[in-house]
Amino acid sequence: MKPATAGTGASASQARDRRNRFIGITCGVASVVLFSGFTLVSRLGLATSLTLIDIAALRFSIGGLLLLPVLLRHGFAGIRPRDAIALAFFGGLGFALCAYTGFMLAPASHGAVLLHGTLPLFTFLLAWSMSPEKIHGRRGIGLLAILLGIMAMAWDSVAASTSRQLLGDGALLLASACWSAYGVLARRRGLAPAHTASIVAVLSMACFLPVYVVLPGKTIFHASWQEILLQAVFQGVLIGAASAFIYARAVASLGPIDTALFTAAVPCITTASACFLLGEVPSTLALGGVLIVTAGMAISMRSQ
Repeated sequence: MKPATAGTGASASQARDRRNRFIGITCGVASVVLFSGFTLVSRLGLATSLTLIDIAALRFSIGGLLLLPVLLRHGFAGIRPRDAIALAFFGGLGFALCAYTGFMLAPASHGAVLLHGTLPLFTFLLAWSMSPEKIHGRRGIGLLAILLGIMAMAWDSVAASTSRQLLGDGALLLASACWSAYGVLARRRGLAPAHTASIVAVLSMACFLPVYVVLPGKTIFHASWQEILLQAVFQGVLIGAASAFIYARAVASLGPIDTALFTAAVPCITTASACFLLGEVPSTLALGGVLIVTAGMAISMRSQ
């Protein structure tokens, strides 16, 4: 009877592992959809009467209020204050403000590649610096391809030689580094994904809204209700609340590196969508960078 019991236990464990991986992959795919929409909807919002600080206020206030009950239930149990602050900065304030600045100054195709396409590279470097491990063949080739695609996009920016676009590209890279740090830190702290997301959303809201109240240049009261509703639903609900939870859940199942690899699919989706929705036609070099980054993601994913 004992061997049969052991076999049943092993089968149950394998079933749990398969279910956990399926949930992780599903959340990874959902992150791709959300991040692709994040670039496009943010660019659309910044083309309306809303300003960067208005969009940020909608994101932080709605996301924070939605997840406040979760934080009130769990509190800050199991996490040090400095780690909670780091999670809120990397996954909330730092990421969002750098990303919105980049979207305002650079084309959507650059936002897709330099923000989301670089996530696998930044995440791998951060995780490797904390726990060095051997790079397998396909993963190494995939990461190299992602780096080459990023270099192509960077050269496209230099060739354009506008300080505005270069500043935007720099902000997008900083946003990518912030989100990569959020994924790695969330995995290392090991909190429940909903708890992690609530810390990010509520602390970001608490820090930003008092500053927003006294900042000049707010136009939210002059914007149409359609503009406000679109940004409120997407930025506040889907990005401010849902994306932090979904990404943390994927990280809990797959690890930060494998989860980040999914986001390399974002450039291809976003660039194609931007052609139709925003009328942005990427240069040949920029398009080549998008395709190379996406190919690098596919190669790295096959190494799993």
